[in-house]
Amino acid sequence: MTQSLLLAIRSLIARPLRTLLTTFGIVLGVAVILSINITNTSTLDAITRLFSESSGKTNLVVTNADLSLGGFDEGIEPRVESIPGVAEAAPLIQIQTVIADDASRGEINLSFFGIVPGGLLLYGIDPLQDTQVRDYKLVEGEFLSNDLNELSIVLVEDFAEENNLELGKKITLRTPSGTARLTIVGLLSKEGPGQLNNGAFGIVPLETAQELFDRPNELDQIDILASPDDRSPQKLDALKAALQDRLGTEYSVLYPATQGKRVTQMVTGYQMGLNIFSIISIFVGAFLIYNAFSMTVVERTREIGMLRTLGMTRWQIMKQILLEAITLGLLGSAIGIALGTFLARGLIRITEVFLAQDVKDVSVPTSALITSAGIGIIVTLLATAIPAWQAGRISPLEALRIRGNVDDTRAIQRGLRSGTWIMLVSLFVIFILPIPEPFGSRINNTAVLGMMLGGALLIPASVGLWEKFTRATVRRFYGREGQLGSRNIERSRWRTALTVAALMIGVAMILSIRAVTVAFDSDIRSWIDVYIGGDLYVFSSIPMRNDLQAKLTAVPGVDAVTPIRYLDIKRIKPDGETESLALMAVDPASYQRVTSFAFAANQGNASELMSQLAQGDTIFVSSVMSEKYGIVQGDTLVLKTRRGEREFYVAAVVVDYYNRGMVVQTSWRDLKRYFQVDDASAYLIKVEPGADAAAVQAQIDKLYGKRRNLTIQSNQTLKASALGLIDQTSSLFDVLAFIAMIVASLGVVNTMTMNVFERTRELGMLRSLGMTRWQMTKMILAEALLIGVIGGGLGLVFGLFQSRVVISTVNATAGYDLTYILPIQGIVVSLIIALVVSQLAAIFPAVRAARLRIIEAIQFE
Repeated sequence: MTQSLLLAIRSLIARPLRTLLTTFGIVLGVAVILSINITNTSTLDAITRLFSESSGKTNLVVTNADLSLGGFDEGIEPRVESIPGVAEAAPLIQIQTVIADDASRGEINLSFFGIVPGGLLLYGIDPLQDTQVRDYKLVEGEFLSNDLNELSIVLVEDFAEENNLELGKKITLRTPSGTARLTIVGLLSKEGPGQLNNGAFGIVPLETAQELFDRPNELDQIDILASPDDRSPQKLDALKAALQDRLGTEYSVLYPATQGKRVTQMVTGYQMGLNIFSIISIFVGAFLIYNAFSMTVVERTREIGMLRTLGMTRWQIMKQILLEAITLGLLGSAIGIALGTFLARGLIRITEVFLAQDVKDVSVPTSALITSAGIGIIVTLLATAIPAWQAGRISPLEALRIRGNVDDTRAIQRGLRSGTWIMLVSLFVIFILPIPEPFGSRINNTAVLGMMLGGALLIPASVGLWEKFTRATVRRFYGREGQLGSRNIERSRWRTALTVAALMIGVAMILSIRAVTVAFDSDIRSWIDVYIGGDLYVFSSIPMRNDLQAKLTAVPGVDAVTPIRYLDIKRIKPDGETESLALMAVDPASYQRVTSFAFAANQGNASELMSQLAQGDTIFVSSVMSEKYGIVQGDTLVLKTRRGEREFYVAAVVVDYYNRGMVVQTSWRDLKRYFQVDDASAYLIKVEPGADAAAVQAQIDKLYGKRRNLTIQSNQTLKASALGLIDQTSSLFDVLAFIAMIVASLGVVNTMTMNVFERTRELGMLRSLGMTRWQMTKMILAEALLIGVIGGGLGLVFGLFQSRVVISTVNATAGYDLTYILPIQGIVVSLIIALVVSQLAAIFPAVRAARLRIIEAIQFE
């Protein structure tokens, strides 16, 4: 075994360039898979850990079943404490506020989930009870006293430093009735609860919070610590059921970590897309590995023949080739793991932008390391299996000739038959066979990969047709030398096919990503135009009183002002189950003066629909909900309100991607009537014709910015930020496509280098007959150009198929109604990339061929 390993290492060292290129392909594949796995795990762990650690030792949490109803009466606490198994019940109220003289108001922050509230998150707690269930790490000062009416506060140390707040000093907070001054008595580390709201967090006595923020006798949740004998999973389930039964359906009893479920669900769909493209990347890498080892077998034909004459069996030859593959796989996987861990940190930094939350701990699960390394080694072995088998079949007599002649006619015919069947089955699955979700999208994606595999198997039989079809074009670029080079492509059809296949997949990935981006772009831009309508956007970290609308309207230069309010609500589904939705409330009269909804097709006259909304008991639903649940104009939905369950008439379907599209729209009248809310989340402002929007913005900021803690921003700036965030989202997929093209380019280098090696004597003869170095370079580049043309052309065809499947999958799984739009720009860019990559990758082999010494080349065997 030791001798075999030394022989394998010597063989790899003897061909440093090919070993380096093949290892690089393995490294990239493993690194991409691992980095995405680490990013996904770290992100989801951070979300779960945030809710889990902020809850400390809490076993269960009691909240209002309908979040739109706000808090609940604190009189429920004794009922919770009386249930057997409850050791401690800690009441809690949550307040979103801001520092009254906060100097950081000037900019609205966007995240993957919308506009980030920002400001300061306060927990109103009972210090004696809360410390039993939650772990606070005090770094300076003292904790809250047991006086629940004390005007004191404990802040996170980082937040205090950022805002120049010192221990023992006063902090002035915005309250519904004005401002309140509290003494900073302690500072917390940014751990446990201190991580909430990205560290902008503080705690105050419970009754102080209730009094200052006009929420007497109200709680938002009760954190429960189970007795020591009731903390096993089975007994916690039983306690949870007992609490739910005792409290009734008006309350929800949850495990702490499940509070992050909504955010987790929103991230998961995005991560699924990354996983799909990472698999395609390793798929491309497999072609490179196969090609490299096929070339190695051809190059070592005489060596293998000598070993066979000395008594080495076919199985021993196969083992030797596979041992080299394992060696490369181990080396590539080891380097790939190191690179993947490094890349993951960059991906996590980008993900933090989407989440607007730090991901402090990078989770590198053992399973991810094993999976990534395993995939690298297994893919390498599978890709090497056929070359190893071919090496074992080499006969000593054939190998000892000047050069073994391999008849691949039968293999090409088998590939033609197999490829045709795989293509037909894949097309049948994609376009004819109806497969319901959740399996439909996965099977269709597999069928797309099958279609690409079938296409790759068909390439060797079609190379001659491609050469004839493109001969004139190649000659136009490279002259007679180009024509000679293009004819050479038929001499190693399988090697050419694999290189073309790698290019084909890279081009198809680019085209698919562009197609999805174009499909989303139209809908998202029209939605953003109305979602951030008008000229100015006014926002605050705390709900704004309704009197502000009149004040803003009175500012010189303002033409119209309309309020918007968002709430989390529950929908009662036909089967009786509840579903969380977002409610967007608008004042139809003023809303029409500032902006409008993006109505779906065939909904009717917009003014009439808005009038119908204003009449009450009416809602609009998003196109996402319409597609997902089959809800259409004229249907009814049952929503939970403060006045009980109410049925609302669906007047129209609108394009709205807020909250992943799980949103309904209602009038301000219904907001006040059924949800008893009359404050605004934001105001949209339209300035008068000819007025300077920047001047109006400055005037509003001067009058009400600091006093009401408002953030006023130009809608053009905000729209640019939103579109930039969307571009960042798609950029990760572009990176994966770019990596796939890098691997494909390595395949071109390998193929052209091997072609030069095999034809060394022939090239020497051509040079001896008067072919110049430049003519030889043109001949090699012409051959690579044809590879680029075939790879680009097939990638274009399969990319168009794949992009349609991807869009259909998005529509089926997310409920979107995206329309396929031919990505002209993507087609042009992908074709140019294929041609440029093929030419750049062929430069090194071309230069190497041009530098061959004539005498040495003619003597080469």
